[in-house]
Amino acid sequence: MQLEDPDLPTHARRVIVGVNNTGASTVVTDEQAVPRTLLSNGILLQEVWQQRGIPAVPDDRPEPEWTLGPAAPTEGAVVRILTVPAADGDGPAEPDLHTDPSLHVITMLSGELVVLLEDGEVTLGIGDSVVLRHSMHDLRNLQPRPATFVYTSFALTESESARWESAR
Repeated sequence: MQLEDPDLPTHARRVIVGVNNTGASTVVTDEQAVPRTLLSNGILLQEVWQQRGIPAVPDDRPEPEWTLGPAAPTEGAVVRILTVPAADGDGPAEPDLHTDPSLHVITMLSGELVVLLEDGEVTLGIGDSVVLRHSMHDLRNLQPRPATFVYTSFALTESESARWESAR
């Protein structure tokens, strides 16, 4: 897929390290073509890592056919790089507060992101992180430049999801 926006990052490089047959650490995969999807809302999603189970095992590998799109995993974990395009001149749309039974960790690489919550909001800049634990939220880029962040998401077990729901 060819992208025209010069502010969007080029393909992320993914280096996967494992061990060789003598037990020494080694590069297993070094690729420039991390799977990426341009969503209909303009967000660029790059799938750095995904696995179906927790905890990880040494032989885990990304499974290209296991593409989740923007949804959080219902099993396992994902690590993504997301780029949210610059705000358009029309102002922000209505909030789309949503949640899922996951724990999300977002760390900003560039730009600024507003995290809308049921009881306020928080603005993240470069190097800032937010941990969203089964929480209602929406993410907004209100700036004239794209915002890029690393998004890591782990599915919560049914017992953890129930505990978070009962605390609400």
